[in-house]
Amino acid sequence: MSDKPAPPSSVGKPLPDVADPFNARFWQGLGQNRLLLQTCSDCQSPRFPASRYCPHCHSEACEWLDADGAGVVVSFCTFHKAYWPGFAAEVPYSVVQVRLNNGVQFFSNLVGVATAQMVIGMKVQPVFERVSGTEHTVLKFKPVEGLVP
Repeated sequence: MSDKPAPPSSVGKPLPDVADPFNARFWQGLGQNRLLLQTCSDCQSPRFPASRYCPHCHSEACEWLDADGAGVVVSFCTFHKAYWPGFAAEVPYSVVQVRLNNGVQFFSNLVGVATAQMVIGMKVQPVFERVSGTEHTVLKFKPVEGLVP
């Protein structure tokens, strides 16, 4: 991954470094509404963020495979301060930690559900959200239909 901070977008929010050599394929996949995960060709372990070596077997052999993105909320927190100007209108907003069914974890946002309705263990599915005014697509999650309390 790149050590440089993400540049702010035109909407005042940080944007991912889509040119990062390890993770570019992940971001390209999101732009196609696909969740692609780097997966070890030897032990079949998916991983994110992408890396040169598999953290399980240390192999360099890998491929990018589609993941369905189904998972569960394992944690969340609510921010009451905007650390980037683009988040000011959204305060308070929540960030969730989602563990996909294949074990990979992401920090993101839930859409279509109020913070008061968020629960640990909530089943979720991916949402591909285009960042207005850019060519970026980010991964967010929404509750699996019918499972919102």
